[in-house]
Amino acid sequence: MKRNRNKSRRLYKNGILLLTAVLWVCVMLGGCTVKKSGTDENMLGADLESEPDRVVITVTTSVSLEHFAAAVEERFPDIRLVQDSYMGDFRINEHIARVSNRDWGDLVIIAAGLIPKADMSGLLMDLSTQPFPAGYNSNSLQMDHEGHIYLLPGPLNFNCNIYNKTLFDENGWTVPESYEELITLCQTIDESGIRGFQYVLRDTSTQSYQIYNYCVLSALDTLTHPDGQTWHNQLMEGKAVSLEPMKVSFQNLQRLIDAGMVRTEDMEVTDTIRMELMKNRQTAITPGAVSILNQLIDESGDEFRFMPHFSMTDNQGWLLNLGYYFGANQNLRQSGSEKELEAAMKILKFVASEEGQQALIEDRLGIVPATRGASLPELPAYDGIRAQAEGGYYIMRPTYDMFTSVLETEIASFIRGETTSDDILEKCSALLKKGAPTAEAIGQASSDFTVLQTGLLKADALRSAAGTDIALISMAEPDCFVPIGGTRSKLYKGRITEDDIIRISQNTLGEDVMCSRASMTGAKLLKLLDYGAASAKEQENGMTNGFHPFAVSGITLSYDLNGVKGQRVRGVKLTDKKELNPEAVYTVAFLDGMLTERFSSEQEKTGLSMTEVLKEYIRSKKTVSPDSHRITFH
Repeated sequence: MKRNRNKSRRLYKNGILLLTAVLWVCVMLGGCTVKKSGTDENMLGADLESEPDRVVITVTTSVSLEHFAAAVEERFPDIRLVQDSYMGDFRINEHIARVSNRDWGDLVIIAAGLIPKADMSGLLMDLSTQPFPAGYNSNSLQMDHEGHIYLLPGPLNFNCNIYNKTLFDENGWTVPESYEELITLCQTIDESGIRGFQYVLRDTSTQSYQIYNYCVLSALDTLTHPDGQTWHNQLMEGKAVSLEPMKVSFQNLQRLIDAGMVRTEDMEVTDTIRMELMKNRQTAITPGAVSILNQLIDESGDEFRFMPHFSMTDNQGWLLNLGYYFGANQNLRQSGSEKELEAAMKILKFVASEEGQQALIEDRLGIVPATRGASLPELPAYDGIRAQAEGGYYIMRPTYDMFTSVLETEIASFIRGETTSDDILEKCSALLKKGAPTAEAIGQASSDFTVLQTGLLKADALRSAAGTDIALISMAEPDCFVPIGGTRSKLYKGRITEDDIIRISQNTLGEDVMCSRASMTGAKLLKLLDYGAASAKEQENGMTNGFHPFAVSGITLSYDLNGVKGQRVRGVKLTDKKELNPEAVYTVAFLDGMLTERFSSEQEKTGLSMTEVLKEYIRSKKTVSPDSHRITFH
C-alpha cells in the first residue's frame, strides 16, 4: 500500500486536539454524534486500530503466509503482521500494476518467476549492509554488479527432471550425469518403444508452454554464469544488447529436435496428457516440480525420482528455483518510520533463519531452506538432486515478455522447421528497438481507486448491464480471505487496459465470472447486507467468520464493521434518497454462487460475464471516477 505514515501521525496529533474541542462543544450544546472516521478502504477486514500498542507491518503477497505470520507474532508479540494479499491467477497483472504504481506494503514477497516482469528500481531497500544475508548460501542471493541485495530468498522449490525409476531399473537404464548423456539415453529409450522425454508444449489461454520451455533452456544456457546474468539484467533494463545468448538457446532447442526429444506432435500435449503418459509408462522422463513428482507417486504404482536439468553450454546439472523472495519497501527509511523499519528488519532476520524458513515450508512455499547448512529432506526421491540443491547449483528462469508477440508464434514455426533462429531474432531485435507496443486504452481513471471503490465500480457496471434495481459485489480482504467472486485489486489513475479489466474481474484467468439476478424483499435484502459476503468454505459451514461487507450499487448505506449481527447496517436508501421499503420487492444482480438459497431460492442466470460487463461499462463511460460517498462507516 502507498505509505503516508508521517502525514498520518501529524494528522492524528492535530486531530486529537480538534476532536477534543468538538466533543466539548457537543457536550455544551446538549450532545451530538461523532462519526467514526479513518477506515482504510484498502484494508477492510483487517481492523488495524484494534491493537494500538503493536507495530503493524504489512506484507504484500499473492500467497498465504498463515504459518509464517503466526510464527512471527509468536516470536515478536509487539508486531502484528498483516497480509496485504491478492489471491488468484490475476497475480501477474496485479504485481505489475502495483509495481508500476509504487503500491506496496512494508514488506513484499514475490514469486521468482515474477521478479523479471516489472522494474522494481527504487522500490526496495538494499539489504547488503544488514547482517542476515550472511546466513544464506551465496548462490541463493541475487546481487547486482555493485553487490546490492534487494531480495532475500524464502525456501527453495525446484523444477527439474522427473524419471520413472521403476522403468529404469527394469530396463537397466543408467541415470545420466550430463547433457550429452541425457540425449544419448533418451534416444536409447525411444528405440525400446517408450518415449524417452516428454515436454508439455500445448499452449493455453493463460500460459505459453512453448515460451516457458524455451526460457528454461535459456536459463540453463545463459544464467548459469555471471556474464549471462549480467546480459539478462541489461536486457530487462531495456539496454541495447546482442541477442546472441538467445540464439544459443535455439541451438539447444534444435539439438533436442534432432534427438527426438522435441517433436511437432508435442505441441498438442497438455499437462493432463503428459501425466497420463508418465503414469501409463509410455514416457520415461518429463520436467516438473515437486507437485508433479508427488502426484505421480500418489497415482502410479511405480517409483519416481528427481534428476537435474542439464546445461548444453557447461554440460552440468542445474535446478530451477521456483521459490519466493522477500524485499523491504524503500519508504521504511523515511523519517518517522523508525519503529516500522526496526520491526520489518526483525521479520527479515527471521526469514533468513532456519525457523523462519521452516515456517514458510509449512506454507508450502518450498521444500528446503535456502540458509547455510540446510539439506533436502531425507527422501529417496530427492537423492538425484541433492548435490545441486546443497551445492547452490540453482538458477531462476528468465522471461522475455518484450518478445512475446514474436515468440508465441515463431517457436512453433521453428519446431515445425518453417523458420530459423536468425529470422526470429531479427524480429525480436526490431521489437527491442521499437519498444513494446502500448496496450489499447479501454478508458481512463480520473484518480486512484481504493479496493472498495473498485468494487463499487464493478457493482455499477453489473447493475447497468443486468437492468436491476440493485447490485452487490463481494470483495476479498487482507490475510487471504477470498469470498465467492471476490478480488482484492484496484484501478489506478490513468489508462485502463485489458489487463486491468482481467485482474479486477477474474480470479482464474480465462474463466469468466458469470452474473445472475434475483428478486427479494427489502427485508430479505437487509438481512443479506447484514450477513455479508462469504467464502466457499463459509458457505459450506453455513456461517461466516466475521463480517465481510458488500460493495453496492443502487443504494447508499453505512456499515459498522465491528457491529453485532443485526446491527451492522443502517441508513439504507435508494438512489432517489427514499428509504428501503422492507415489504417492497427489488431486483438484485450478483455474481454466480454468491447467494445461497437461504436468501434467494429463485435465481436467473443472465449469461453476462463480469469481465465483458466491466469492459463495456468503462468503454461507454470513457472516464471513470471513484465514489467516496455511497458507503460510510460508523
